Amino acid sequence: MIGPSGIGSGLGCVRKRRAKIGSRFLRCLWYVLFCSISGTHSFAASTDSDDAYGRDVEEVRVSAVAQCGSWPIAHVDIVGCEYAELKTEVLKDIRKHRADYLTRCLQCKDGTCALKTWSRDQMTARNLCKRLYITPIKVPSRSDRTDVSEASLLVRFSFSITHRGRVDDIHLDLLDSDLTESQVFKMIKGGARQVRFEPLKVDGQALSIEGLRDGYTLTGTF
Repeated sequence: MIGPSGIGSGLGCVRKRRAKIGSRFLRCLWYVLFCSISGTHSFAASTDSDDAYGRDVEEVRVSAVAQCGSWPIAHVDIVGCEYAELKTEVLKDIRKHRADYLTRCLQCKDGTCALKTWSRDQMTARNLCKRLYITPIKVPSRSDRTDVSEASLLVRFSFSITHRGRVDDIHLDLLDSDLTESQVFKMIKGGARQVRFEPLKVDGQALSIEGLRDGYTLTGTF
């Protein structure tokens, strides 16, 4: 895992590896994921409707200045965010095809995996692999807590998904905010407690996924 980078003047960064994925795989994986998320009982059956896709996975919608992360946190701007969840009826197909496409999307060794990385012209493959392996099955609803932050927030962080499907090992990599590092870490960790992912299992072995990246860019109240 990437530990906390030195946050000087509220900024730090890390670099990730680059990898490539073939165009043939793009077409195959698109077909696989599209059918799974559309909720069909037969993975081989396809759909002609983009609306079906939208009903089964709620896409994260962000504006040009906002990034909502993968789960809600205690911040005033989260009210305008939407979060993706895999529906229960597609999990059987997801489990099957995770094993089929494991080496195309992940690099695994000694019980742990990491997402492969792609260049800018391979974002379709990147997004599809993320939906197949790191889309939550449960995201907590937005709470009615009154202690939500109104501060502007730009944060990038890394985390892991354990073999049990829980968020773990959160590290801040970049931070620009009036909030302290401790406050932001607590905010992200608090939101992650109720997030659940479908555990990754291959040949009966449960695997963790490490080195995942996420972030929030929230303008707050001026």
